[in-house]
Amino acid sequence: MPVPSLPLNRYVAAVWRRNLLVWRRIMWSSLTTNVADPLLFLFAFGYGLGAVIDQIAGLSYLAFVVPGMMAYATMFASSFETTISTYARISMQGTWNAILATPVTLGELILGEALWATTKGTFAMLCVLGVGTVWGGIAVPGGALLAVPVLVLGAFCFACCGLAATAHAKNWDFFAYFFTFWVTPMFVFCGVFFEVTRFPWFVQAAAWLLPMTHLIAVVRPLVTATAIDPLAAIGHVSYLGALAGCAFWLARHRFARRIFD
Repeated sequence: MPVPSLPLNRYVAAVWRRNLLVWRRIMWSSLTTNVADPLLFLFAFGYGLGAVIDQIAGLSYLAFVVPGMMAYATMFASSFETTISTYARISMQGTWNAILATPVTLGELILGEALWATTKGTFAMLCVLGVGTVWGGIAVPGGALLAVPVLVLGAFCFACCGLAATAHAKNWDFFAYFFTFWVTPMFVFCGVFFEVTRFPWFVQAAAWLLPMTHLIAVVRPLVTATAIDPLAAIGHVSYLGALAGCAFWLARHRFARRIFD
């Protein structure tokens, strides 16, 4: 489903900048949720399970888990921003109504929100990358840098999916479904801590429907400099791009009905 043409104009940039200026005032509490949380998981699993698991998929467990935690940090920060934070701007603060009273269109507003969430997801991921490098979990820094653009695409995909969910949210309780049936399965079943092939076939089938599995399938080989089929990588990246496009269209369509009807 094609996404309507939305140029990266000054209105999109203004929405992004507005969120940045607000974030600067609450930066430390935001870092606690979006950065410290993935780093604690990295430390706990990298050193905890790493002490009892010698190797997995031919890699040390720390080297295996760092790319997964990079993807998780990307997913969590982007998803949190376009669900909890965006819903607060819509329902509590009246920010969206104020912005839409200006020349900014709904599409530009949604794109600005998605790009801001992508920025936060990328920042959280870079923090994990930096810590993973210091701890010796990144054996090939050049490969990790190659993975960054893929993770940025992943952040945008997760941001669009979060916006699609928020467009359907009627109250705060709705997000319990989103985090339980969307975020948590990607955290535990999509290859962050273990290979997907370790699970039963029906769990594997469900995992491959989720974008996190496709993201990790590209990121982990790049970060660890292991072999990857170029055609498979293109397929994984295309899946992320297609899902982002569909989710963006759904979010825009649903928000238009919700706000203007």
